[in-house]
Amino acid sequence: MLGKTNITTLSEGAIVTEIEDFKWIQMQSGVHGNFVKAIYKNDYLVAITADGTVVYTTDGEVWQVSVLEYEDCRLNDIEWDGSRFILVGSRKTTVEGVEDTFGLILTTDDFSEFTIVSIESEDDQYGTNKYYDKEYYAVYTQNEKYYVLAGRLTNITLGLYLYKGNLTDAWERINIHTNGIRSGVVVTAKNSGEMLVCLNAFNNNPGAYSYFNYVYKVNGANVVRVKLLKEKDTNVPMVFAIECKDNLYYMSALALDNYEFTKVSEANETFTMSTEINFAFKSGVYFNSCELFINNHEMLIVKKGESIADKTLDDLIEIAPELTMNCITKAFGQLFIFGNQGAILKSSVETNNESVITVQTLSAKKALSDAKKYADDKYAALEERITTLESALQTE
Repeated sequence: MLGKTNITTLSEGAIVTEIEDFKWIQMQSGVHGNFVKAIYKNDYLVAITADGTVVYTTDGEVWQVSVLEYEDCRLNDIEWDGSRFILVGSRKTTVEGVEDTFGLILTTDDFSEFTIVSIESEDDQYGTNKYYDKEYYAVYTQNEKYYVLAGRLTNITLGLYLYKGNLTDAWERINIHTNGIRSGVVVTAKNSGEMLVCLNAFNNNPGAYSYFNYVYKVNGANVVRVKLLKEKDTNVPMVFAIECKDNLYYMSALALDNYEFTKVSEANETFTMSTEINFAFKSGVYFNSCELFINNHEMLIVKKGESIADKTLDDLIEIAPELTMNCITKAFGQLFIFGNQGAILKSSVETNNESVITVQTLSAKKALSDAKKYADDKYAALEERITTLESALQTE
């Protein structure tokens, strides 16, 4: 008995699987941007898109949209400090006569109005040029202080810095990666007290092209470089930071065929959880005593008592082969997955029942594979029976 497996075609061409009682429903978000982060705080489920749109709901059913009216606005992260939401990213504007992309920090109570928070630019050591923040990548709070991860432009290179402040007074700047880079992508994950920062950077100096991936751990104003993952003259995959069950992980490729899923402890020690398998995880969540990890199209469920070290690619459950999933979170007793082109998937209400997620779930791909094996076994048994009967008839 394979269990019920249905394939449902959605209005925008996406396909999701419905396996027994564990199914996914596509919500109408009202936007078409690519979601990058989502949180559930203060009875709000909020998701932000890379192109500066905020989508939120207070019941998981009806969605409201706030479009930030800034030129070339980009959002990277959102946080809740206990009384208000803080959003960070960048926008194009003019500062002291210079038109360029500058970092953006916003606060809001209910997403109807937003207030800009500024971090002052600084003069260089000669007092002739300004250093300014190109982009803000992440924000988190600790002990009534705010920590903002920033990319600061110095001449033609970009450095990675951390600001500590209270949104009103002067900010303290803390160096993270001051070796200037030409361009880079920063990926972060936060648990209840720390932040993991993956710097995927590229230097294109003539004759010295190099890609490299650094992993940093931030705890308050303390910054520790956990790992230098790559430094060579060929392109390598990005490193992703992931939080699940208040643990911090990174998914990396030490080489094009050597993948690692690594846990970073509170003491900044690293523990390899899985090797040589390209799970390509992007996000995680802890739900009903299970650790759930997603990549672009699939989910891995690690139940209580199981180890991810024993998992293989065959254990991945196909969720949305026609969508690109970016982050997963829990809210209102359900799971929500946010992806590209405004896609939001909500788990069925039946997932409030813990037994639903602990039953054997099969993706359509795996179900078809199992069905083929079942049919092949039955066919082989039938052939064996026919051969036996033919042999008996010949002896008569």
